[in-house]
Amino acid sequence: MLNFAPTQEQEEIRQLAQSLAMEQVRPQGRSAEQQGDISPALMKTLTQTGLTTPFPEEYGGSGVVEAVTYTLIAEELGFGDGALAMNIIGSLMGPLTVLLAGDKSQQQHYITPFSDASRGHLQRGSLGFAERTGGYYVTEISATIRTEGEQYILNGSKRDVIHGGQSSPRVVLVRLEGTSGTGGLCALMVPLDIAGARVSLDEGKLGLIAAPSAAYTFENAPVSATCMLGQPGGSGVLRAAALYNILRAGVACGTARAALDYAMDYARGRIAFGRPIVSYQGIAFMVAEMAMKLDAARLLTWRAATSWDRGTGCETLVQEGEAAQYQAIKIAKSATIDAIQILGGAGFIQDHPAEMWMRNAAAME
Repeated sequence: MLNFAPTQEQEEIRQLAQSLAMEQVRPQGRSAEQQGDISPALMKTLTQTGLTTPFPEEYGGSGVVEAVTYTLIAEELGFGDGALAMNIIGSLMGPLTVLLAGDKSQQQHYITPFSDASRGHLQRGSLGFAERTGGYYVTEISATIRTEGEQYILNGSKRDVIHGGQSSPRVVLVRLEGTSGTGGLCALMVPLDIAGARVSLDEGKLGLIAAPSAAYTFENAPVSATCMLGQPGGSGVLRAAALYNILRAGVACGTARAALDYAMDYARGRIAFGRPIVSYQGIAFMVAEMAMKLDAARLLTWRAATSWDRGTGCETLVQEGEAAQYQAIKIAKSATIDAIQILGGAGFIQDHPAEMWMRNAAAME
């Protein structure tokens, strides 16, 4: 039987992430939404702790990435604020994909700047996964490339690419023309100053406003063959796709937990007809169901993270990651909606963060 209990080191890292989430991340959630991005000062603080540099020491990082450890970090950051957590995770997935799928020269070139002591916190990466016609599932990736001489011709689209407007490396998941499933999946670094590439910054978003994003459209866009990371269908590409889903699931679990805790605290203090509203069955049953579903989603997420660390086969790993993110986002949406129901009219005003959390959860799909 799998043991999901964190090691002593992982627990210490989780506590550090939780402390930063409550003292630094959550207090800045509303202001970051107004500004549309994370503050450089907060990003610098997180970088100095080593929580945002999961890269080998040879590249100046804090150590090789472990999915379980970073799932715990993602949940705590999501507990602080889901949009800021996705801002951080979305940026990390660019260099992490290079780390998992690229060669040594690509890793050296693109990863080292993120670990720079003076300017690492200013670096942004991105990973384009979902498309306008699908979600965060490998089988729904329809953007394609075909070989033409010493370059690839790229066609398709990407949506909700966090930091997609300005990032390096800028990675997109595509597939070889004529393939399906995981066999032809590729990770391609794409310069957006090429012919046939169009970038549209996302404006007027419902949620995740503090995680700036963009949409891509490619029409016969030529990309150099040197921009390919690894081989089509390689394990590194599939592990990167699975890791993104696992970390997104961690953020969603953190958002759901934040909503549950906030609603519980409010229900204990809100007095109606002479007693706290948490004592009424209608509220108590709602809270109990939120807690039950959160535990189920968290277990799925931890199982996928444990499989990732153990090197489980890519097909199974991709499926577990997709299942975890689906269930985690589903509970994040329902938990935040239920939190607003428990708060009543107070849940809709900006004096409370519940309405912001609900919008963030909805925007994660």
